[in-house]
Amino acid sequence: MTDPVADRYARTEPLFPDWAAPIYLWVSVAASVIYLGLDLTTASMPGLALTKALGIILLGVYALLKRAPVLAVALLLSAGGDYALAMRPPQLEAGIGFFGAAHLTYIAIFALMVLKGGIKREGLVLAGGLFVYGVAMWLWLNGGMGALIAPASIYLGIILVMAMAAGMIKGPNLIVIGALLFVVSDSVLAMRWFRGVLVFENGLDWGGVIVWATYYGAQLCLTLGVVRARALQAITGRKAEPAA
Repeated sequence: MTDPVADRYARTEPLFPDWAAPIYLWVSVAASVIYLGLDLTTASMPGLALTKALGIILLGVYALLKRAPVLAVALLLSAGGDYALAMRPPQLEAGIGFFGAAHLTYIAIFALMVLKGGIKREGLVLAGGLFVYGVAMWLWLNGGMGALIAPASIYLGIILVMAMAAGMIKGPNLIVIGALLFVVSDSVLAMRWFRGVLVFENGLDWGGVIVWATYYGAQLCLTLGVVRARALQAITGRKAEPAA
């Protein structure tokens, strides 16, 4: 006899329907644009730090709705870094720590993908290029790092390993595009912090626009790429299952 309780729960709709996830995605994009506009036009305002983190928090919610909890952790750690760096004064050590933890989480995600799908050999060429780039950047920036030389150097190594790992994945190109955009964003940010490059006193802060656009683009590409890779792995796994 059919259990009526079990049958009732079998017919119950999920807590969050599938159509809800894209809404969080589009609201995240809108929040990132709003933050950029506020940052360019407002020197300081209550809640600006939270506004900066909101777009990435919403990407984290999207990842949860797409059943990618580890990705959500990476995004929420990144949001913590955004909040720390947007505070007045910026909490640089906390921001570096949050983003370092986020990249370690991304590395774990990518390492698991490589273990499941194998290494893309073209990624070895990218890894070599990133290593040379990282050494050159460190040699150029270290004179201006001051008291942050240790955490900034460790962070540089972590983000380069993250990008190298992304290049090894046999999966959506969005993942490696996102990782490289992250390197671009943090490189420009480091130039502004430690070398005073692309810092504008008057007019539109193009350096800040580049940092935010490449950073948010990186997080968006990584989110969509990882979610897509998980979906492809699920389809492949179902096809590999023997017929009942």
